[in-house]
Amino acid sequence: MSTVVLIGATSGLGRQAAEQLAGHRLFLIGRDPDRAAALAKRLPDATVIAADVSVLSGVERVAAVISSATERVDVLVNNAGVMTPSRQVSAEGIELNLAVHHLAPWSVTALLLPLIPAGGRIVNVNSEGHRSPMRGGVVRIDPARLEDGPAEFDPFLTYSRSKLANLLYTYELQRRRPDLSVVAVHPGVVRTSLGRQFPRLQVAAIHAFALSARRGAEPVVRLAVGSERPSGYYDRFTPVRSSAASYDEDLARRVWQATAELRPYAGRADHIVDAEK
Repeated sequence: MSTVVLIGATSGLGRQAAEQLAGHRLFLIGRDPDRAAALAKRLPDATVIAADVSVLSGVERVAAVISSATERVDVLVNNAGVMTPSRQVSAEGIELNLAVHHLAPWSVTALLLPLIPAGGRIVNVNSEGHRSPMRGGVVRIDPARLEDGPAEFDPFLTYSRSKLANLLYTYELQRRRPDLSVVAVHPGVVRTSLGRQFPRLQVAAIHAFALSARRGAEPVVRLAVGSERPSGYYDRFTPVRSSAASYDEDLARRVWQATAELRPYAGRADHIVDAEK
């Protein structure tokens, strides 16, 4: 039995993954208190935490509860996700895609790293969108300007940039911590409520060929607790090469440093700025 922390556990793919992970010691995190309460009833042996990981105070709450309850985390799954048709910001004023897909995994992982032993796993749920947005084009990141402002915001390109940032982070953390297994996974196009704010016909067209949340959760669960030691990037169950940009080590280091300097993270804690031991 492993101790597993699952971020983004109260709906969609995350809830399905939580149910498939039953039998392990689970810490399940979700933003919505009502969904968290419903999940706690469904999985009474799990510790369910209602917290918004798009803000540092939520991340710190998660870390505090887990640290007080266990001395060891074998697996951390960063699964929280958003997709919005218009630009939104977190309570800290950070563009929401960046806050949820990149800053949340970066800061949650940093705060829980002292609990993750050698051989532990970190699974970041990513997307094939890191290669190219839905409308086509090339995904680029400027470390000097990680956030898309109102003039730069595009719902698909901004989403893709945040996923590329997360993938660059995944590889950089693996280089810094070779004793861990740090992986990213595209679970497939999954039928969830992620794009519920988009026009109904657009969502229906995507859902027509999408996987169920249950099937989308399956590769995430296998990478989290399967017998093999995973590494790199997976398209569902298959290890594949990610985009050329994701392997740019200089860019990854610059994105790491730029992330560490973003408000309100800058100067808050050394273990957030640099996870390297």
